[in-house]
Amino acid sequence: MSRLLSLVVAALGLAGLAACSEPIPKSATAPTSTLAGTDDCAHATSVLKCAPKGTTLDPLLPEKPTRATGTPIKIGTINQDTGAAGAFPELTAADRTAIDFINNELNGVDGHPIELVTCDTQFSPDLSQACAQRMVAEEVDAVVGGIDVWGTGITTLENNNIPYVGGIPVSFEAARSPVSFQFSGGIWGAVLGHGEYALRKHHAKHVAIIAADFGPITDAAKLGQRALERRGVKTTLVSVATINADMVQALNTAVQSEPDAIIALTADSGCKPTMLTAKQLGLKMPIMYTGACAAPKIVDSVDGAAEGAVFNLEADLDPSHPDNVLYRLVSARYGPKYGYEALSAGTVSFRAVMNLYAVLRTIGGDDVTRTRILQTLRDGKNHPSFFGHPYTCDGHQLEGYPAMCSPQQSLGRLSEGEVTGITGWLDVGAFAGRSGK
Repeated sequence: MSRLLSLVVAALGLAGLAACSEPIPKSATAPTSTLAGTDDCAHATSVLKCAPKGTTLDPLLPEKPTRATGTPIKIGTINQDTGAAGAFPELTAADRTAIDFINNELNGVDGHPIELVTCDTQFSPDLSQACAQRMVAEEVDAVVGGIDVWGTGITTLENNNIPYVGGIPVSFEAARSPVSFQFSGGIWGAVLGHGEYALRKHHAKHVAIIAADFGPITDAAKLGQRALERRGVKTTLVSVATINADMVQALNTAVQSEPDAIIALTADSGCKPTMLTAKQLGLKMPIMYTGACAAPKIVDSVDGAAEGAVFNLEADLDPSHPDNVLYRLVSARYGPKYGYEALSAGTVSFRAVMNLYAVLRTIGGDDVTRTRILQTLRDGKNHPSFFGHPYTCDGHQLEGYPAMCSPQQSLGRLSEGEVTGITGWLDVGAFAGRSGK
């Protein structure tokens, strides 16, 4: 696909908030008759009228659009919608967009509409906790994760047996809580995917990793270092400040170690200076970034400096894949009400809602409880994931991070404005080292 969806972080430049992006071509952000198989899908009042065959949701789609009118099932979302250090309202907008489609066309959960309870953490650990307490008070059956840097509320959810499903895992709590279920590898998956690629494809003997001095990001960098050094790859860690990082100095320090490849765990404000400095220095070794750095607003602003850059992905790269077509149709039909655009960070939230919806349908609308949701997520293997790698929530997909149900990565390279896949799915859990491997 052509451009990665921007995943996260704003002023902080915390790479962990943006490690997992889903790519969508600029040329395919609006549904067309070619993609959906009708002449008027771009203006259709019903998504189902134009929905392609073969989506992950196929077994759940009714023959005709049906609006849910029964008693609601409450689902919450905790997200940083506002805040001086970064605001990501598109994640909540993605939740609303997906739920409108479910309620208006899929008959909700067996006739029960989903009611979304939202809460904005405003980049505050106290409000993160307050949001979790609100979810308890509202008696939600599950919480769809957004971006919550602090993760302080997850313990409250855990104490009340409330499932925390999807979103962008940026805290240790999101990656390790027994009630957390993540369809992403977060920053941990990103560094492992890049490290494996540097070793397997480029036969790197020395890799430099640039990482912000922030708990989960530092932890991820060290995880990548251990995986590489076990395979004989010398690894240099370059630490940068969390706020106002000097990426020019960081890249120069990395280059001085004479690496065969550089992994830059940067995002947003850290992407542009890294790319521009790499171009200025005339660097020829592979430089690998988090998916957030491939956001159009970034790569379009660096005058070709991103050409050849490698980014981590967590989605199917084929724009004609039925899930991707359905996503664009739903976004076009229900997104405008919330100002939602398909080319955004919201893809991860959209996936979480769709995967949770499949779980709720498996349970049955009249039988939904927190305990049943937890059990259904934990049971079985290789559950289908909406435009993602199948997930298995057995606690062992990435050792030490039991909430990671599908940490697998694929990588893409930017060439002439297009991000195209250069790997299949990489089993980063195996690369990191699972028990018995």
